[in-house]
Amino acid sequence: MSAEVIHHIEEALDEDEKKMLLFLCRDVAADVSPLNVRDLLDNLSERGKLSAMGLAELLYRVRRFDLLKRILKMDKMTVEAHLLRHPHLISDYRVLMTEIGEDLDKSDMSSLIFLMRDYMGRGKTVKDKSFLDLVMELEKLNLVAPDQLDLLEKCLKNIHRIDLKTKIQKYKQAAQGAETGYTNAFQASFLNLSLKDPSYSLRMLVHYSHCPDMRIVGNYFT
Repeated sequence: MSAEVIHHIEEALDEDEKKMLLFLCRDVAADVSPLNVRDLLDNLSERGKLSAMGLAELLYRVRRFDLLKRILKMDKMTVEAHLLRHPHLISDYRVLMTEIGEDLDKSDMSSLIFLMRDYMGRGKTVKDKSFLDLVMELEKLNLVAPDQLDLLEKCLKNIHRIDLKTKIQKYKQAAQGAETGYTNAFQASFLNLSLKDPSYSLRMLVHYSHCPDMRIVGNYFT
């Protein structure tokens, strides 16, 4: 990715969009602490983690479709089609958090921050925090994670944002479905290989009997 492209994008984003982009990339750039969007994009580009489509995905997530068109010469539909067929740069969890944050008004945030005092302590909750700031604090305290959203779900229910609680439930169902699909695919592959080569089944049973996290049920691994 050229320095010129990164410069133009960083220059065009407002402060809220920059904060959102930095939040979205927290998992992708977990081993670095970028000071700003330019450093983040430059670092990801140097390490080969940021393709043109990856950058397009980021602009799509912060809803800067004008920059997609003007700088990357792509439209919204092109990016959406790509996301349907290819792995995403940004995790579904990060996308979910930004979508929830966009749907919360000041009154919602005030109530949410107040409720979090029971879990974070009074000194940790600041009234003017954004939702993404709050999520990052909760992540540091191990109160929120991609597979740990019960607290957030409970608090959203308490402030009567059932629509956002439902979003989290749909995310959980999708994540569970993806995990089940992977397990089923693994089991089907194992069964197919076992039928072709019975000795393969025996070798795999011996191998996985030494794995503490793997349970063998019948001819399957779970």
